[in-house]
Amino acid sequence: MFQFRFPDIGEGLTEGEIVKWHVKKGDSIGRDQDMVEVMTDKVTTKIPSPVAGKIASIKIEEGKVAKVGEVLVEIDDGSPEITTNLESKPEETVQEVETHDVETPRGRISERKVLASPAIRKAAREMGVNIEDIVPSGPGGRVTMEDLDAAKSKPKKQSTPETSGAKKESPKPLDEGDEVYEPKGLRRIIFDKMAKSKSIIPHFTILEKVDLSELKDTREELKKKNQDITYTPFFIKACTIALKEFPRFNAIYDEANRRYILKKHYNIGMAVDTPDGLTVAVIKNADTMTVAELAKVTRDLGERARKGELKLSEVQDSTFTVSNVGTIGGISSSPIINYPEVAITSFHRMEKVIESKVQHYIMNISMSCDHRLIDGADAARFISRLKELLEKPSLLLV
Repeated sequence: MFQFRFPDIGEGLTEGEIVKWHVKKGDSIGRDQDMVEVMTDKVTTKIPSPVAGKIASIKIEEGKVAKVGEVLVEIDDGSPEITTNLESKPEETVQEVETHDVETPRGRISERKVLASPAIRKAAREMGVNIEDIVPSGPGGRVTMEDLDAAKSKPKKQSTPETSGAKKESPKPLDEGDEVYEPKGLRRIIFDKMAKSKSIIPHFTILEKVDLSELKDTREELKKKNQDITYTPFFIKACTIALKEFPRFNAIYDEANRRYILKKHYNIGMAVDTPDGLTVAVIKNADTMTVAELAKVTRDLGERARKGELKLSEVQDSTFTVSNVGTIGGISSSPIINYPEVAITSFHRMEKVIESKVQHYIMNISMSCDHRLIDGADAARFISRLKELLEKPSLLLV
């Protein structure tokens, strides 16, 4: 019997939600055949089976959250003994703890199995570290001595009703006709990320009006040359130019060390409205691309984001995010920063305005910033530079 555990797929991810099983109990499965679809806070990915056999039991149901190292499925591969995909040293016997259901802010889920050798467990007891609270970093989700050292050096958290065993608030009563909505899948990821961003980063927002009349004319000229380019590539190009002039805006917050890292590559996150919710696709090294090249990349990423086909590498390492909601509606907004970035810019609906019998096309742009790093004056300078670049599109086509 083979036990397949939720693998460490990188990026420091410690859990994932089971979106869809492609097999059921009793099904035969081949080696490398797609077995389960898992959603992390980065991307949805399909995981193949490492062995051939018959599905004996599925341990984590669809909609539930699995921790790295937790058994997802058991496969009868003809082996007389239980084997796992856990990489352990020959001299060490990896032990597990019993699993049980626990209540979390996301609902009732199965707690992970803690994987550790007897020596590690003994060391944890001697150090006074609760091994069940550790996020493992070893192969297959094993707890290592480095994990123990890191846990010991962390300050203890203040007790809360969730951790101290205090009585929790009873569920709100439902009236007839009420419907309960529990965030799951991508909506759960958005729920968690937006809550973290607003709770950690002190936001402030600045707005500016931009006359896009000349840019609109430029797009029409390009169309005549069979280059149908949307506004988004121009917005991204303008942002990369401004970011090089204002390096503090192209940074990420290192929460563990209470510091900022000013990035020297310009990976622009592009917010995409998908059927399942907001996804941020990342254009790597966007500063090296022309507007035409950006148009090609953004079109491809947008299409695959809406189909749920983005790769992990295409949703990670963004340094600044651009959101173009103008095609949907709204004349202004106060966007939430895409943590751990420090700023985000939104572009809104264009409006036709006639002044002195001259027709203009005006758009509001807004930018939210991390006030711990960025001052209002710098934000005003940055957004003014964006205005200048967008009102003179020839600067973007050089």
